[in-house]
Amino acid sequence: MKPPRRARHLRRRGWPLRLALVFVLVLGLIASVAAVRILEENRNQIRVTILVGGVTHPAKVPVPATVGDALAAAEVEPRPGQLLSLVTKKVLDPAHTPVQIVVDGMPATRDTPVLGGSTIGVVEPADETEDPVDGSDPIPAPPMPVVIHGLWHPGQPGLTATRKGAVSGELVAQVQVQAVVPPAPVTEKLVALTFDDGPGVLTVEVLRVLREKDVKATFCVVGRQLRKQGLEAAKGAMGEGHRLCNHTISHDAGLPGKSQTTIDEEIRGANHLLVERTGVKPAYYRAPAGRMGPKIEATVKDEGQQVLLWTVDTKDFQKPPPEAIIGAVMANVQPGGVVLMHDGGGDRAATLAALPTIIDQLRGAGYQLVLPDAIPPVPAAPVTPATLPT
Repeated sequence: MKPPRRARHLRRRGWPLRLALVFVLVLGLIASVAAVRILEENRNQIRVTILVGGVTHPAKVPVPATVGDALAAAEVEPRPGQLLSLVTKKVLDPAHTPVQIVVDGMPATRDTPVLGGSTIGVVEPADETEDPVDGSDPIPAPPMPVVIHGLWHPGQPGLTATRKGAVSGELVAQVQVQAVVPPAPVTEKLVALTFDDGPGVLTVEVLRVLREKDVKATFCVVGRQLRKQGLEAAKGAMGEGHRLCNHTISHDAGLPGKSQTTIDEEIRGANHLLVERTGVKPAYYRAPAGRMGPKIEATVKDEGQQVLLWTVDTKDFQKPPPEAIIGAVMANVQPGGVVLMHDGGGDRAATLAALPTIIDQLRGAGYQLVLPDAIPPVPAAPVTPATLPT
């Protein structure tokens, strides 16, 4: 027997009520679980306050917690003081001055533990500028000419007082305190004696005269002569304070017209031979017959040498009498002069005979006999004293 129609209708209306009740119960259960979870989380976390430059940053961190944990939770990254350069303000040290941290008024570090309710104070230090240092820098002198005929005073460097950054080296200020002096031809009564084409048979006798007269000279040696007695004579000259000069390997007067390979063999090869056999690389090169060219000059310059030519040619290679050699010197000598004679390449008896008189007459005329590389620089012109700005 079917239920009455009204009863069936009430039964159908009860289902939504029951579903709503179930839904409410489920929501309540979820809320309860969430509440329990929140309570559990709150039980395992603490709240702290971070103060940076007067700005408050609250933070909640799991326990156990440190200052570093709290800073990370609040997304606060304190900046240490930087060291900056004096001029460009470039950062030289990004962590020059450390951050200062206190927890509840006590000094702390990032590893210091914190408790609930703690206050973390952070002081970000100001940037600093590097210290200045005072010093000096040389101003290079202009170089000497590559080719010289007479004697030259070398240049003299200048000097600047400087103020720079102690770390960066950045230039803050500079003032010149000593002027640069360029090289200059000698105008004083100085003269140099030079001997070519040796070592020869009479080189030892030439050295004897120079020793007796207390004179130093320059010997322009031919590489192929550096054997046996010639080598001993060259070493003897060096031992007595004289100078050696590169006069090529074979004394090829036609060298300017030769290939670069031949030029290098003659000039660089002679330097190598001199270093190998005497232990010294000369400061000077003398061209056979004085004949030069761009390739020769470039090679000599690359070797770090000067071309030393002459102002007085005695033409003693033509074997004139001693009186003619003496006359050639005294008639042509000028302040800063370089006298060309020979101690090799033939019979040099007339040169040897003339040498003592040449020395005596030069001295009698007020000349001082010197080495080309022993000329003092011209004194620097005075500079008005200046001080660096404060």
